[in-house]
Amino acid sequence: MKDSFLKILQIEGRKPYFENILYELKNAELNKQVIYPHQLDLFRPFEFFQLQDTKVIILGQDPYYSNDFADGLAFSTRQKTTPKSLNNIFKVLLNDYPNTEIQTNSLVSWAKQGILLMNVIFSVIQGQPNSHTNIGWQAFSQAVIEEIITQNPNVILVLLGQQAQKFANKLHNIKQLNPDNIIKTSHPSPFSYQKGFHKSQLFKNINNRLKKQNQTEINWNLYKGERAW
Repeated sequence: MKDSFLKILQIEGRKPYFENILYELKNAELNKQVIYPHQLDLFRPFEFFQLQDTKVIILGQDPYYSNDFADGLAFSTRQKTTPKSLNNIFKVLLNDYPNTEIQTNSLVSWAKQGILLMNVIFSVIQGQPNSHTNIGWQAFSQAVIEEIITQNPNVILVLLGQQAQKFANKLHNIKQLNPDNIIKTSHPSPFSYQKGFHKSQLFKNINNRLKKQNQTEINWNLYKGERAW
C-alpha cells in the first residue's frame, strides 16, 4: 500500500467504526465464513499510485460475492470467466473504442494509470450480497475520497449505480469538484445495464475530461501479459 493511503488507514483504523469492521471480519473468520476479496487483496486499490496522483475514481457498490471473482479492484477479476457486470463494462468500452484489446479480466492496467477502482463496501460474505453494507465501510470510503478531493479537486469521480450516487451525497467536500467531472450512470450489472449504462459512453467521457485538463488519456487496452498482482 502506498504511504499516502496508509496514512489514512492508520488514522481511521483507530476509530470505533473501524474497530467494528475488524470485529466483523474476525467474527466471520471464526464462523468459517469465506470473505471476498481475500485478506491480502482487501486494500488492493491503494497499491498502484499515491493518493494525490489519483486521476479517476470509479466507484462501485460491493465486491463480487461468488466464484472467487473478487480480486480487490472494483469489477476486476483474476478468473478467466468474465463476470456479468464486467462483460457489460467491456461492451460499452468496445462501443466507445472498437479496436480495444481485451485479453484479460484483470483491470490492473487501468489501476496503474491512476484509476482508483474502489467499491464503497470493501468486503462481502461468500454468497451473501450486501452482507457487509452496514459494518462501517462507508465511513472509511468517505474518508478516503474526501482526502483525494482535498488534494486533487480535478479528480474525475465516476458513480456507478444508485448506491454509489447516494454515498456521494454524503461527501462533505463534493462541491469542491467541478460538476462536469462527476459522471453518474447506472450500474453495469444485468439488472440495471439498460437503465443508462449501455449508452453512457463512459470511457470516451472519462478521456474527454482528462483531455480538457491536459492530462494523459487512459489507454484502455488489457493485455494478457499484464501482471495481475
